[in-house]
Amino acid sequence: MFKLIYSQRYVFQNKRMFPLTYTCMRHKTQEKKKEEKYKIFNVKEYWFNKYMNYIKNYENVLEKNFPRTIHVYRIFSVGTKDFIQEAIKWLMILKKEKIDGIDTLTTDELRILHTMRKDIIKLCPVLLISAIPFTNYIIFPLAYHFPRYFLTSHYWTLQQKLDFMLLEHKKRLKHNRPLFRCMQAEFHNIKNRTLRLKWSGIIACLGSGTHPDVNDIIACSALFADKPYSLHSLKRRHTIELLGIHNISYWKLFKKLSLLERGMLIKKMDESIQKEGGTIAMSNDAIRWALSFRGLNPANMSIECMRNWLEKWLTVSNIVEDETLSLLLHCPILLAYNHPTNWILVYK
Repeated sequence: MFKLIYSQRYVFQNKRMFPLTYTCMRHKTQEKKKEEKYKIFNVKEYWFNKYMNYIKNYENVLEKNFPRTIHVYRIFSVGTKDFIQEAIKWLMILKKEKIDGIDTLTTDELRILHTMRKDIIKLCPVLLISAIPFTNYIIFPLAYHFPRYFLTSHYWTLQQKLDFMLLEHKKRLKHNRPLFRCMQAEFHNIKNRTLRLKWSGIIACLGSGTHPDVNDIIACSALFADKPYSLHSLKRRHTIELLGIHNISYWKLFKKLSLLERGMLIKKMDESIQKEGGTIAMSNDAIRWALSFRGLNPANMSIECMRNWLEKWLTVSNIVEDETLSLLLHCPILLAYNHPTNWILVYK
C-alpha cells in the first residue's frame, strides 16, 4: 500500500519519467475544460438569441399595444433620416455650385437647391424648441397634428403630400385671373401693329377658354423684352400677381430681382431636363413636381399628357433669352390658364 501511494506521488512529481500517463491525464483535463466552456458558451448563446428575439419582437409588441405612438415614432425617425440625408446633399451641391458653377447641376440637384433652404428655415424652429428640456412633449404632438405648418415634406405621408400640394397650388391659382387682367390691361400699350394683332389673338384665345399655339407665343416673345411685359417695365399690381403665381412672398424688398432669379432657375432646370434626355428620361414623380412648379396641377393627369405639356413648355423655353425671361414667368398663364386640372381645382 505504501509502495502504491509512493508510486503515484512519484508519477506526479516526476512527470518526465512517465510522459504517457501524464499526457493522458492532461488530455482528459483539457477535454473536461472544453466541455465546460462549451456548455457555458451554449448558455450564453441561448440567452443572447432569446434577448435578440425579444428586441426584434418588442417593436411588434409596442405596435400592437400602442399603434398610434409607434406610427408617430416612425414618421419622425424616417423623416429625420431623410431630412439629414438631403441636407448633406444640399451642402455638397452648394460646394459643387461654387466650384463648377450652376450649369453643371442636374435637375434633381437644382430642385434640392431650391427647396432645401426653405425646408431648413421651416424645420429649424421645431428642432431648436425640441432641444429645450420637456418641450418635446409639446412640440412633437403639435407638429404631428399640423404637419403642413411645422414639418417638411420629408415627414409627410403620400396622401399628405398630394393634399398639401393641391392646397398650395390652389392658393397660387387665385392669382391667375388677376394676372390675366393685368396682361389684358397692357394691350393698348403695344405700339407695334403686327405684334399687337398677334397678341390680340392670344388674349382672345385665353379669354375664350383655350390656349394659344406654341408658335404664336414664340412669335410674340419680343413683347417680353421691352414694354409692356418686360420685368423692369411691369407695374406694381402686375408684379405682385406674378409673385403669387410663382409662390414667392410679396413681402420681399427686391420683388423684381426675386422674379428674375426664379426665371433663371426655371430656365436652368429646362436646360438640364433636355441635357439629361428630355421628358422621357424623367421619373413620374419628377414630372409631377416639374408641372406643379411651373403652374399646372398634375393630379389626375396621365404620364403621356404630362410629358406633352412639358414638351410645349420646353419648346417655349428654348427661345427664351436673358432679356425675355419674363415670357417664361408668364407661361403659367399662356400654357395652363384654361387647363382642366387647374379649373377643376379652382371651381369645384
